[in-house]
Amino acid sequence: MMKFSGHETFAIREGWLHKGLKLLMKDPELLYDEYVADWLGVGKNMSRSIRHWLEVTGLAERETGSGRQTRLKEMELGRLIFERDPYFIDIGTWWALHVNLVNAGDQVFTWSWFFNTFTHSRFERSMCINRLMRDVENLRSRPPSENTIQRDVACLLQSYARDIPTENKDPEDALECPLVELGLLSYFRTSRYYQVHQGKKEIPTHLLGYALSMAFEEVRTGQDTVDISLREAATRKGGPGRAFVLTSESLLSLALHAEETDPNRDIQVVGLAGDRRIRIRRMQPVDWLRNHYDMIQWRDQHAA
Repeated sequence: MMKFSGHETFAIREGWLHKGLKLLMKDPELLYDEYVADWLGVGKNMSRSIRHWLEVTGLAERETGSGRQTRLKEMELGRLIFERDPYFIDIGTWWALHVNLVNAGDQVFTWSWFFNTFTHSRFERSMCINRLMRDVENLRSRPPSENTIQRDVACLLQSYARDIPTENKDPEDALECPLVELGLLSYFRTSRYYQVHQGKKEIPTHLLGYALSMAFEEVRTGQDTVDISLREAATRKGGPGRAFVLTSESLLSLALHAEETDPNRDIQVVGLAGDRRIRIRRMQPVDWLRNHYDMIQWRDQHAA
């Protein structure tokens, strides 16, 4: 069932996932305590928003228990990030969480729809809302209200769009969502248009493997390597082309860069023009992220 809202109109804020994941790991009962907002140091609605973001980013999942409210428990990804990047500083962490949002399907439908289905690279907010409303009406006999759709689109755009020119905000309000740093979307304040960026981006090598593993079951199962056609990687829903908003050419550049920089050669580009394929080591997404952290740690140690 398609889900909308849950975020209480709040995009993720700096420090939120650290606070939420820390409480979940150390004392999960407090996430449902009547004073949870005080434990997290945020408002009451914000505390509900933090629980929502923990779940839809794949850091936590719901567990059911008899006679009690459905609660969250940490997932393997949450444990890995809490161990290796507890303050969510590494950009690779945010690319992984973004890929999870794009692959979350009905759980966070607007995110999945925007990156997998909405094809306009330049648009006004009203156009985005109308297109989503129309698509949802075609899929559901009882669609949510237009206000619900409007709030969901507003939260999505707030999550990714960087204002141009940058607005001089009060420091208390300058709480940009960390997903803005991915450079996927700009908002031109004068014309009120949004621009999706389809060109090259600074995406860590192993996060290409993470995205391929999320979108292609054959990358997650078996041993050795598997070939994925560049065209499939560029167009598969939830795959790197969609999630990273890359053209086939930009995706090929990213794969070639990964081939050059990965010392283990877990990603290679094979085949001739017209039949390019990405040869990739079969691994679970969380293992690709673990390898990313290992490489960062190795570089830091050898740069010291």
